[in-house]
Amino acid sequence: MRARDEITSSRGAEGGADAKKSVSARSAAEEIGPASAGPISSHALSRSPDITVVIPARDEAESVGGVVEAVARALAGEAHEILVVDDGSVDGTGERARAAGARVIRREGLGYGAAIKAGAAEARGAFLAILDADGTYPEADLPKLVRALRGGARQAIGARPASSGSESLARSAIKTAFRGAVLWFGGLAVPDLNSGMRALRTRDLLALSSILPDRFSLTTTLTLALAAEGDPPVFIPIDYRPRAGRSKWRTVRDTWLMGRTVLRGIGWLRHGHAPKALPAVEVAG
Repeated sequence: MRARDEITSSRGAEGGADAKKSVSARSAAEEIGPASAGPISSHALSRSPDITVVIPARDEAESVGGVVEAVARALAGEAHEILVVDDGSVDGTGERARAAGARVIRREGLGYGAAIKAGAAEARGAFLAILDADGTYPEADLPKLVRALRGGARQAIGARPASSGSESLARSAIKTAFRGAVLWFGGLAVPDLNSGMRALRTRDLLALSSILPDRFSLTTTLTLALAAEGDPPVFIPIDYRPRAGRSKWRTVRDTWLMGRTVLRGIGWLRHGHAPKALPAVEVAG
């Protein structure tokens, strides 16, 4: 598939206008609606955060509180904020996240990718980390991803073991086939196409927002779009734990969507660019 135009690379001074904006004085209650506001990390309130951790969550009440607390411990030495995007949960996910110290915004079931884009639009940090709410990823490794960005990487991805035992054989085989296709036809070795633990600059995700899907294929698109610009991701090996609760992955639908994304991404890699995206916008603050 031939891409239309080249993304204009935003390689200006790191941090840019988004890093200079002060944290808004609006109350937590204004951001999360009429529900009672829970505690918010002192790192988010004391000064403008360098890092925003976006955690998309739908019906993850069983695990989200522990994930938020583990992220806070991992980034205790950093100016950061933890932003949970509650994507239409009915099990009290948002309340658990607030109680654990996260800032919470709510959307009504728009999808995994849409939740991440909504979080990026609200992010205050120049660096954006993405992490699932199901407890499968090692929160303690987040500083490794941030260090990679500070070392010059455009995107750092936590690469899960090829055979972690936490996925079905069918899903593992599908992902192996897609990775092989990207290597064979696109020339890019990718140990993990769609890891839900990654970090990049907020401005880069916002600049790509018009081509990022609203569902699970967002992560695969991020991996391939930035690589097509000549910036292959830095992959950092991580552990992967069995998830709490039931997976939201739907084999037929999400395999089809991921396959379509992979084919599109191979076209970008072969032609050396991804489609033109919307210009980057200033981070909300």
